[in-house]
Amino acid sequence: MILVFQRVLTHYRLPIFREINKITGAILCLGKGGPKGTFLSKVNPDSMHYRIRDYYPFIRNDTLVIQDVLTPLIKFRPDVIVVEFALCILSNWILLFLRPFLGYKLILWSHGYNRQTGFHPERLFADKLRVWWMNKADAVILYGQEGKKIVAPYIKDNKKMFVAQNSLDTITLLKIRDRLEKIGKERVKKQVGFTKRYNLIYVGRLLKEKEPNRLIDVYKVISKKIDNIGLHIVGNGPMMGELKMKSKNLRIRFWGGITDDEATGKMLYASDLMVMPGYLGLSIVHSFCFDCPVVSQKQGFNGPFHAPEIEYVIDGRTGFLTPYDNNEIMAKIIIEYLLDEAKLNEMKQEIRKMVEKVCSLGNMIKGFAEAIDYVKAGNR
Repeated sequence: MILVFQRVLTHYRLPIFREINKITGAILCLGKGGPKGTFLSKVNPDSMHYRIRDYYPFIRNDTLVIQDVLTPLIKFRPDVIVVEFALCILSNWILLFLRPFLGYKLILWSHGYNRQTGFHPERLFADKLRVWWMNKADAVILYGQEGKKIVAPYIKDNKKMFVAQNSLDTITLLKIRDRLEKIGKERVKKQVGFTKRYNLIYVGRLLKEKEPNRLIDVYKVISKKIDNIGLHIVGNGPMMGELKMKSKNLRIRFWGGITDDEATGKMLYASDLMVMPGYLGLSIVHSFCFDCPVVSQKQGFNGPFHAPEIEYVIDGRTGFLTPYDNNEIMAKIIIEYLLDEAKLNEMKQEIRKMVEKVCSLGNMIKGFAEAIDYVKAGNR
């Protein structure tokens, strides 16, 4: 029996846990309440799961939590446990303590380190503790290859380190893309109401760290040089009012939050580029599934501190990573791409290779299955 402990389930994780259950039989143990004051949209699982009590001492801290891990341990008697690994999930310490008495294998699933502070075990206590945890665990699943490369030198046994490339339900998304391809881009543009020849899109929460305000500044530069262009902002968030004020007299359409895969798929497929100057995460995979390259900034001293999925954006091949805090260069690169038909077709092929070989749902599940098979085989 395999148990997976998770704080909260978001809509984009539904297919992940559904596939993990299908391939490994794992049961998702999910908090009944979840954190308060978080923007994460919580949904009910559609695969085998078990609700457990959870306690969050502080309203706006969504990682400091104690979960009731004892009840599922007694009920299911697992031989493998996969935990969402963060130092503030206090119930993980209980699972580590009980492991030798109950005989299960413990697998950590994690970024590996805090991407904002970097990884410095030689001077940061939190990173020393992360290294200690990863060496204690029976196996470690990381979100990306970059994280493994950074963490691996500090782990005594690298054989127990696995990568489950963080992804979305690419199977479903690619089926939608294939249907749209049969319709054709121009007809899809008409269906979603895109009237301009060139279309830029932003899909994500309207949060400061994603820098949608910079996007508007970049778009101002672009629209002075290309007349037949529009910008579509899909998402809600605390910056909505500020952005609408800033974009007066510009050809920018605010669509609000849309979670329907068919609707967002059509909009991405009809767009030429997905531009998010700040923090990038799974929106990269979402865009790539609809042949839409991604534009953002390289990390500077103050950010953006991208999620592990940034490794899917290969500059000049699957998207563009421009120098930090240089709107003119970002605008110039976008304009050059829009006017280069050959580059558009070249990138489309590179993006499809990336989705197929690296950031597919199947590749993510493979990472989980390999880690579980490893600990079940008695390695450690």
